[in-house]
Amino acid sequence: MNLKTVNLDIMATGVAVLTFNRPETMNSVNDQLCLDVKAACKEAAENDQVKVLVITGAGKGWSSGGDITSLASMKDPISAKETYDGSGELVTAIYELKKPVIAALNGVVAGASVAACLACDLIIASERARMGFTFMQLAFCPDSGASHFLFQKVGYHKALELLWFGKILDAEEAEKLGLFNKVVPHEECLSEAIRWAEKLALQPLMTVELDKKLMREAGKNNYYQQTELEALYQVLTWSSEDFKEGCAAFAEKRKPVFKNR
Repeated sequence: MNLKTVNLDIMATGVAVLTFNRPETMNSVNDQLCLDVKAACKEAAENDQVKVLVITGAGKGWSSGGDITSLASMKDPISAKETYDGSGELVTAIYELKKPVIAALNGVVAGASVAACLACDLIIASERARMGFTFMQLAFCPDSGASHFLFQKVGYHKALELLWFGKILDAEEAEKLGLFNKVVPHEECLSEAIRWAEKLALQPLMTVELDKKLMREAGKNNYYQQTELEALYQVLTWSSEDFKEGCAAFAEKRKPVFKNR
């Protein structure tokens, strides 16, 4: 793949690591990065070797958000819309991936890249990680789905507090708010994310995918709609070979060996 601003490394364990690679700009988002992330996510989606995707950043940060040079060069509403659409498509590529996506948050994430981070299914953060809702500093509203993810995570009142006052959360604060799954020593951030990913790669991936769909729908379904969806997905998993293997392993008191069938 001809990727210019990201690296995609596929490991024998079924884990792929996508690294934003513009460390000189704190991995800020420009047009090329948007194209490269979409291409890398497409490869991860279509490559049967890839079971789980881990996303991290080169250098000191995960991503500082939109490239200020690109933002300042926009001349009219049409060019501005094109720029924002590109950023939104980057986030959508991550969000729509059916396979599990884990962010290894190695440093600062701010602006539009907050949406990309929160679009991941799990977030392992370095103790040095910072999450900045810095739109107000530029007199900007949030973009790329940041307001959607933030509201889903922390609710109306806290979301507005973070946006209006441009709050920059340290790792401990973000973990307490439920924005991060786990905070680890800085040097263990990527290895811990890969460890989680390798553990997930051994799970029955059909069930993992359906669990992801269930959690996406739970936020908008009522009790009756959600239980009906659960019943449908249980029938699908009951029909799988992995379900039979799970039952056999339980009866034989051994670890199951799932084959994703």
